[in-house]
Amino acid sequence: MLRRQPRWAAGRRRPAGAGARLRTPWPALPLLLVLLLQVLAVPVTTQAAQRVVHRAGTDDATTLDPHKVGYPGETTIMSDLFVGLTTLDAEARPMPGCAESWKVSADGLTWTFRMRPGLRWSDGSPLTAADFEWSLRRALRPETAFPFAGRLFMVRNARAVSKGTVPAEQLGVRAPDARTVVIELEHPAPYLDEVLATFAMPVPRRLVEARGSAWIAQGSLVTNGPFVLEEWRPNAFIRLRKNPNFYDAANVPADAVVHYPVTQPATAIRRFQAGELDFVLSVPAEQVERLQAQFGAQLKIDLGIGLEALAFNVRRGPTRDARVRRALSLAIDRDALARNVLREPRQAAYGYVSPGVSRYPRRASVDFATWPVVQRQAEARRLLQEAGFGPGNPLRLRMAFPANDINRRIAVVLDAMWRQVGVRAELQAKEQRALVADIARGEFDAARVLWLSGHTDPMAFLERLDGGAAGTTTNPSGYASTRYDALVAAATRESDVGRRAALLREAETVALADQPVAPLYWFVGRRLVSPALAGWAHNARGIHLSRFMSVPAR
Repeated sequence: MLRRQPRWAAGRRRPAGAGARLRTPWPALPLLLVLLLQVLAVPVTTQAAQRVVHRAGTDDATTLDPHKVGYPGETTIMSDLFVGLTTLDAEARPMPGCAESWKVSADGLTWTFRMRPGLRWSDGSPLTAADFEWSLRRALRPETAFPFAGRLFMVRNARAVSKGTVPAEQLGVRAPDARTVVIELEHPAPYLDEVLATFAMPVPRRLVEARGSAWIAQGSLVTNGPFVLEEWRPNAFIRLRKNPNFYDAANVPADAVVHYPVTQPATAIRRFQAGELDFVLSVPAEQVERLQAQFGAQLKIDLGIGLEALAFNVRRGPTRDARVRRALSLAIDRDALARNVLREPRQAAYGYVSPGVSRYPRRASVDFATWPVVQRQAEARRLLQEAGFGPGNPLRLRMAFPANDINRRIAVVLDAMWRQVGVRAELQAKEQRALVADIARGEFDAARVLWLSGHTDPMAFLERLDGGAAGTTTNPSGYASTRYDALVAAATRESDVGRRAALLREAETVALADQPVAPLYWFVGRRLVSPALAGWAHNARGIHLSRFMSVPAR
């Protein structure tokens, strides 16, 4: 297939291997040299063609330390560079990683992993069970401040270690020998293999201790995954090349992968059309009809396991009042949003737990899900008046959202819906880093958030309202409810699947009544996939690891 060359921005250095031109003050010299070599019958050597996957849509990485990442898109890059005891296959299902097998005790509280023989870091040094023991302790230490530490709280003493109330040495992880890792849990967690695949990567202790934060610098980073860092240019690209020391290197088809952060979907679409990109992770809903006509089967649509929502600040400001939060949620016509803006009526969300999760046959829903819009608006006005707001004193609040076209359009629609009940919103489009920082400081009234599933269990959503993580990336609203936490705690101790689901459903109902987060719509993946890209697979979680992808050499 004829492929057009990338059009790199003027003045920007091309990624290594992108075919940069030889610059010389004598333009004819290269041609003269080639002619001379032909006359002398000397072969002309050229750079070997490579299979390089170009993909767009991951976040602009703030770090390459797997224990520091805080954005969902960064975890894809981490999965290219690092592999945990378990990993994910092309359809995002858990499979053996550095561990070739594992056993779970009858009570579900002890997982014993047997590591593959001969594992090595990318620099050739041995990788042992002790590396996982030390790395998991590091991930939970309070000074590490791992944004996703809460995903590991099922490990014995993990929460206490993260709070600094017990030493990391008391974490329920041990390495009795070089190839065995034992993880002890606080409660049964049948989804542990999924969690470890994304949030429990090993890091090289000797380098972290010797170089501090500089261990991730270009030229210093040592990894254990299918790829290693070749070049990192913030706001431009991250180029990774195949790791020959990866345990399954023989089955990694690509020679390299280049991740591009793209904040404007139109730019990504143009570059895909020009043949510069093989895979675009997300395209706007409002362009689906046009893109289907333009690209046909290259546009892939998957109902995902994720929730787009609006987090309210329950610690300060007007949304501290539960009546205000409920009124704002009542005024949102989710069906109209899904039908007219997202072009997919099934996306309207009235609960927290996404369809498609396992071990949760009947999900909870807000009590007003079936109310007519007029009834919802009347109740919203009544609650606002009861909270002290009305025509003479309209509620004014800040609504922050990621600065891109689709989120801006949705923000405008939400503002219009709120105006119907007398609310005035100040719309604040923010870059992702600034938005996360503001949420962490509590400098917001309402903020758009995306809950992508860390695993396919309902706890992937309900753990985000854990009072112990209030005010963190996991629980940005700052919600804390004794009743909710007690129900979730009881569910985690319950080994019967049916009773566990009932307890979680009751907990979800409690939180939906408090509305610390207003569910908006279920996540749907809309991706552009080049016909030249092999190894791409549909999956509900929307996790597409580069390890399985390839393109023809070029």
